Amino acid sequence: MTDHEAALRVLSQALQLEKDGQTFYLQAAEKVQDERCKRTFRSLADDERLHQEMIQRQLHAIEGEGNYVLLPDVTVERIDLSERLFPPSGEEMQAKIERAYDELSALQIALENEIKSYDLYRHAAVATADAAGQQMYTWLASAERTHFNMLMANYEAISSEVSWV
Repeated sequence: MTDHEAALRVLSQALQLEKDGQTFYLQAAEKVQDERCKRTFRSLADDERLHQEMIQRQLHAIEGEGNYVLLPDVTVERIDLSERLFPPSGEEMQAKIERAYDELSALQIALENEIKSYDLYRHAAVATADAAGQQMYTWLASAERTHFNMLMANYEAISSEVSWV
């Protein structure tokens, strides 16, 4: 597989993950009762939409010019791309989405979604030699890690019967 084909494959996977994430967060926002939870899920859905736009731009660049484009006005946080967020799971994501009626269930699914996206981006950042590609994938991995940390804090707070943070 050429670098061009690999980039298109990863970007296509990334775009689908972000679309699935946005759909899930919007559905979850409609199903949960807590207003803070609804706001959080809507905000995450909006982030996923922004990620889709960024990925779509890169897809067009790869298809047209054959290269990634640097992201304007983006500060990329240094992260350890060899580090996992959490043990992998999520093979039955679609089935779980149908059962996500309470906050904890929705948060568990959301955490799994973020892990899947983070893992894709961290592997892609390491695999590409293109500096603009590394920049984009590292930025996306960092964004997904931020989502994961926020969701995990809320999961821990709710499961301890405290409240949303």
